[in-house]
Formats: sequence, C-alpha cells, structure tokens
Amino acid sequence: MDTKICLDTDVSIEVLKNTPKSHQLLDLIKDSEVYITTISVFELLLRETNLDAIEKLLLKTAVLDFSELSARKAAEIFKDLKIKGQMIPLRDLLIASTAIANNCTLATLNIKDFRNIKNLTLLDF
Repeated sequence: MDTKICLDTDVSIEVLKNTPKSHQLLDLIKDSEVYITTISVFELLLRETNLDAIEKLLLKTAVLDFSELSARKAAEIFKDLKIKGQMIPLRDLLIASTAIANNCTLATLNIKDFRNIKNLTLLDF
C-alpha cells in the first residue's frame, strides 16, 4: 500500500502503548506516508503521561494543520450529519475534515463515529 494515512488519536495511543493492534497497523502502513492532525496533537498533549513518547511519535509523523479547506469540509460534513441526525463529537469531525482535505485515508478504531462521513476513506485493519 503506497498511500497517505492519517492516524486518529485512538490509533496514535495504541502505537504509544505498543499494542498488538498497533503492530498490525504499522505492518499494514509501512510503505505509506503517515500523518497526524493538529486536533490529534492537541488531544495527545492533554495526556498527563507518556509525553516524551508523544513527542517521539510526532517527530515520526507529518502534522496536518486545520486549514481553511479543512474548515469548509468540516462545515459541509456538520450540515450533512445534522440533517441525518448522525452528529459526532466535534474533534472527530475536525479530524475527518482534515483527512479529507489532505486526501488521506483515516486509520481509526472508532469506526462508528466516522462511517457516515461522505468522501472519507477509512483504513480497515
């Protein structure tokens, strides 16, 4: 697989914990460009522990900023989900819109919050 992968916060935490699930993911994305959003950086830095490990992870991944295009995508997604009665947490909405705006596949363990978002490709692992 030679693609752009954006790690959701939950997947980043799995990587930090070095879990079997993270090994499966890392093997799957070994030939991919790996990214993380500024929203996930925020969520990770809220943690009280493993801050050194978080910094090391951030050195290995490119960070995607929440841009104007991301904001426009987020507003579009928000309106669509609101009409459908399928609202998700705001942080997840911002992560999804950033992945879409940057043509990334999102690696997440939280499929339920992301599965109803149009134009978002999810990594199945």
